[in-house]
This record gives sequence, structure tokens and C-alpha cells, in this order.
Amino acid sequence: MNNTLNTALVLAKCGMKVYPLSVGSKVPVPGSHGEHDATNNPDTIKGWFNYNPNFNLAINLKASHLAVIDLDHHGGSTNGVQNYSKYILNHGKTYVDTLRTYTEVTPRSGLHIFYKLNHDFGNKDIQLMPGVELLTGKTVIAPSFINEFNKGYRAEYQGFQSLSYDKVQPLPEWIADLAKEAQEQTVKPAAVYENYQPGQKRWTGRLLDDLVHGAPKGDRNNYLTQLTGKMFRVGADSDSIYNLLAFANSNCEPPLPDREINSIFGSILKKSGGR
Repeated sequence: MNNTLNTALVLAKCGMKVYPLSVGSKVPVPGSHGEHDATNNPDTIKGWFNYNPNFNLAINLKASHLAVIDLDHHGGSTNGVQNYSKYILNHGKTYVDTLRTYTEVTPRSGLHIFYKLNHDFGNKDIQLMPGVELLTGKTVIAPSFINEFNKGYRAEYQGFQSLSYDKVQPLPEWIADLAKEAQEQTVKPAAVYENYQPGQKRWTGRLLDDLVHGAPKGDRNNYLTQLTGKMFRVGADSDSIYNLLAFANSNCEPPLPDREINSIFGSILKKSGGR
């Protein structure tokens, strides 16, 4: 069986919505409707590749309830893999564990890290940091590798068949927070006021909610660590952060001892440059 067709059918059987691309490219087939043609219907998919067995393949991420962290490494000064790795390592094991999800190597040594999409970020890709984008509404090329073949290009789908929902984590909340911060920072002030509706919760409102929610025994360290990281990311003074951290801890059941609060604060303070 055509390897591309086989991959498309495997993904479709998992419930993922796929559609064809022009041969050797990321461009939809001329005359098609691109991502709007995405389906998991096997007969439709077979019809595409009976017409042209050399079509490339894409996944409609939003329709498939998936998100992808796209790490670019095109040389030069921007290295998304390095930037993202440093960020993850600076936030400890909780963040490192979120890498235990299906991941592909992309052309030029980049990465695509797959997550289940549990938020609505609209239809625009979101830059989280230099060389790092969150892909949600946008489709992503499948597979990763397109190699030169007979004066043209041939997609290589080795290993892509292993993508399935049971190998994909839900999108971590800290990534969702970064995306929401990035979205709000790109909105012009006039647009914020023009589109604002009374009672509409923004990122700051969610942060305030987090301060009073607390956490039960067993979740307290992760809750307070992530909360402290958020406060440092928005540029709050360290004294303010420490006082708010103590307040958030008072809402935990039971509160952590002061020495553990000091340890959490000191660790994040050091990773944030000692501000």
C-alpha cells in the first residue's frame, strides 16, 4: 500500500482529520478547499490517493482536537529548541514531565510536540518565545520529513503512524497561560477597551482567581510553584510575589510550612535572575 495513504488511514482510524497537499509541499491541492476538506472518512481518503498517490498530507489540528508546539531551528541566532529547553529546565520537573508526549523531529532539526487541545485560541498560531510557536487553528505538515527524490520531493512517513491520542498529553496549563499572555500582549490598548465586555475574564483575572483557589495536600507544591512562576513572568516585584505566595499558601489544605514556601520562592527567584 502507498505509504502516504497508509499513514492517512492510520491517523483517520484514530479519529484525526487529514487532507491532501500538493506533491512535495505544504500547499493545498489546487482546486481543493485545504483544511476545510479534512476528514477521517477512509473512502474519501482513498479517493484522493487513487487520483494522485504522490500527494503530501496534512492534519487539521483544530478539527482533530490537537495542538503542536513548533520549535524551529533554521540556523542563525534563533534556536527555538534551545530557547524552549532552557525555559523548561529553569522551571523544574513539573515542566520537564510535560515533554512525555508524542514528538517528531522536523526538517532542519526542529521539533513538533503534540498535545490534546483543551482550549480555544482561535485560528492564529501564537509565538510563545523566539523560535517557539503554538499551532492550534493552523494545520501542520505530516509527516515531518520531505526528502529529495528523483528531481522532486518525496514525503517520508517513517514512524508517523505511531501518532495516536493515547500517546498525547493534554495541553499543559502553563503553556496555555503563555499563549494567553502572548495573545493579550498583541492586542492594541484601544482594541482591548473596544472589545471588552463587563465581567469578561482576562489573564489577570485568572491569576487573581488562582491566588485564592488554594490546593489540597499532594498538589500544593506544584500549585504554588506554577503560581510563583506566573507572578515572576508578569514582572511583579519580588517582595510582592513573596507576600502573595504566603497568602496563596494560606488557602491550601493544610498550608505548607514556611521553610517549604521559602524554598519554592528562592528557587523561582534564582531562575528568574534574582530580581
